[in-house]
Amino acid sequence: MEVHILSAGGDSRESSRLYRQLKEAGHDVTWFRNKDVTKEELLKQKPDIMLVEKGVSDVDAMALLKAHEGVLSFPVVAVLLERSTEQLVEAFAAGASDVVDGSVPFEELSVRMEHWVRLFMRLNDGQPSEIIFEDLRIEPKSRKVFREGEIIKLTPKEYDLLVYLAKHANTVCHRDDILQEVWGYDFATGTNVVDVYVRHLRKKIDRGRARKIIHTVRGTGYMMH
Repeated sequence: MEVHILSAGGDSRESSRLYRQLKEAGHDVTWFRNKDVTKEELLKQKPDIMLVEKGVSDVDAMALLKAHEGVLSFPVVAVLLERSTEQLVEAFAAGASDVVDGSVPFEELSVRMEHWVRLFMRLNDGQPSEIIFEDLRIEPKSRKVFREGEIIKLTPKEYDLLVYLAKHANTVCHRDDILQEVWGYDFATGTNVVDVYVRHLRKKIDRGRARKIIHTVRGTGYMMH
C-alpha cells in the first residue's frame, strides 16, 4: 500500500512513529512536511491513502486539504495529536474520511486504512460517467455536482451524502443506513451528524430553487424525490 504522511510541523514524534511502523509493515511510505509542500503539489499526489497529522498549537497541516474541494481520489485519515470534539469537527469539515486519536493502536489504524482503501477502490471502479436526477447532475470521476448547469461546491462528506441519496432516489433512506454507508459502520458519536449534514446539503442544493429535491421522512430519515 502506498501511504503518504502529511506532518503538521517538523519531525514530530507522532509522525516519526507512524513512518517507522508503516515501513516495518511493508508499506511504501512518503513523508511530507506541510511547510515543504504547496496545495498544488498536494493535489498532484496519488497515494492509496494519506495520513494527516492534525495539531493544535502548531501549523495546521489539515488546512491544506481544504483546497481540494472533494476531488481527491484517495481517502484521508486525520490523526489528532490532542483529541477534542472541536478538532474532530474541523478535520471532517476539511475533508477527512476518518479521524483517529494519536494513541490509536497500530493494528486498529491498519484495519481502518485497509477499510478506506477498499471502499475508495469500489467507489472509483466502474463508476457511471454521470448520475442524473431531474436537473441535478453528478460527475463521479471528477466529483463535480451541477444543478441547472450551475456548479455546486460541496465538501467531501456532503458529496458522499448526495451521491448516496441520488443513488437511492425515490427510496426512503434511514438515518442508520446513511450513517453506516457514508460515515462507516464504526462511526459513533451519539450526535445528529446526518441531520446536520443534510441541512448543509439543502442550503447548497435546494435553497433559492422552486423545486426542492431533498425531503425529510419524519421519524425515519430522508428521501430524494
